[in-house]
Amino acid sequence: MEVSSIVSDRAKALIKLGTSDYLNVISIPDLFHFTQDFGKLAGLQIGKKRAAAKKVLSNIVESGKGKLKEELAQVEGIYQKYRNEMQQINKTIHPFNDKDEWTSQREVEKSLLHCFRSIASLATKLDISIVITQASKILAQILPISQGVEAWVNMAKQELGTWLSVRKINEEEKNWLIKNALPFVYWQIQLNRTPAKLRNKDLRIYYKKRLQEAKQRALDNPITKELETDRQQKLLLMAHKLAITFQRASSQTEGRNGYLAFINHAYKGFPKDRLNVLTVIHNFDIKRKDGTTPANRLFNKDFPDLFDFICANVTGFKEPRKRKSKSLTISLLQH
Repeated sequence: MEVSSIVSDRAKALIKLGTSDYLNVISIPDLFHFTQDFGKLAGLQIGKKRAAAKKVLSNIVESGKGKLKEELAQVEGIYQKYRNEMQQINKTIHPFNDKDEWTSQREVEKSLLHCFRSIASLATKLDISIVITQASKILAQILPISQGVEAWVNMAKQELGTWLSVRKINEEEKNWLIKNALPFVYWQIQLNRTPAKLRNKDLRIYYKKRLQEAKQRALDNPITKELETDRQQKLLLMAHKLAITFQRASSQTEGRNGYLAFINHAYKGFPKDRLNVLTVIHNFDIKRKDGTTPANRLFNKDFPDLFDFICANVTGFKEPRKRKSKSLTISLLQH
């Protein structure tokens, strides 16, 4: 197994793990924590000012609301612009640009810096001071994020080159994978990964639009019509296995840690054996929508069903304890 990159919450021990003394790979900041840092920088205070303006407006009589409505409209406009910039951050950290071509480190870095400057400018309009340490923390993460995106692009190109060299695909199929299959399955993956919640409404609309554009582009390509159905499905499956390796968040690990923390607090700790059992269940039983488990994706092989495996291999259960019957036995036999 070869580790190509690490996605983490920027804990020092995890950053150190990616250095040349250890795995010698790129350590990418987690998207969730990266956007949280923007919230700490300005988003939280912008939201507070918006809520305060609404509260003041609701407590004033109608005759005196004119100026306050204008102030609220200004704050509301800044808040919406902030939300748009946060959405833009999410839309930027992808291996494909607006034309579904490979993106570059420079493109990602430039776009993220633009979002940072825009959000800082919005905060200044509401007299929100920018804390230098928080700003420095965000700026320090932009470079490794952009490097991580480009590293995956290079890895994908290398993988496609390997498939071509071993004659797993031909040159025409390689071009079709790059221009059509990979963008199509990639945006489908991103849409499936984005929960259908109100805060994600605009983002899901964006992903649906990108998916439809990629699908139409694929349908318009003459190669799509020339490929046999079985071959086309096989190439799409290959594209899916490659596209799903792009990771920009450690949500699976964070989700598991959060669940274990909940169990730990609920029961005031749990035995080590139970932790091992939960680890096995997480790795071999919890499945994505495509039916794969973490073990399937990590080792790229199938494993037996966990329940069937236990039934077939775990034996020697102790018999239940025999209890004395407390019921009254009536018999016609004479002793």
